[in-house]
Amino acid sequence: MRQNARRRGAVDQAEGRQLDGVAASLRALPEIVKAVGGRAEVLMDGGIRRGSDIVKAICLGARAVLIGRAYAYGLGAAGEAGVARALEILRTDLVSTMALLGCESIAGLNRSYVDIPASWATLPAESRASA
Repeated sequence: MRQNARRRGAVDQAEGRQLDGVAASLRALPEIVKAVGGRAEVLMDGGIRRGSDIVKAICLGARAVLIGRAYAYGLGAAGEAGVARALEILRTDLVSTMALLGCESIAGLNRSYVDIPASWATLPAESRASA
């Protein structure tokens, strides 16, 4: 995981691809948000493939999400139109997920919308050391 700026940190697992057994970004997010304690905005960068992933990240404390891979796939497939389509797919799924939850706005999302497994209470020691 890396901190990209003084007051904004991105939860990212780019370096984790080379490490065996590193916790998934989404699993690490609640502990990172807790550790930051409101001193900086936390952005989620990694694992965002669907609108429901955006909802989960926001519910677990991310201020925003970054969608580099979806953007890159769209760009590679169809240029500017592909990027627009990738964004529309994410937006449509985001809106659909929020409707299914009965939540009318992103501002209304919170932890009550996700069930966090008890095993996520703390990261494994080896993952925490590399975070």
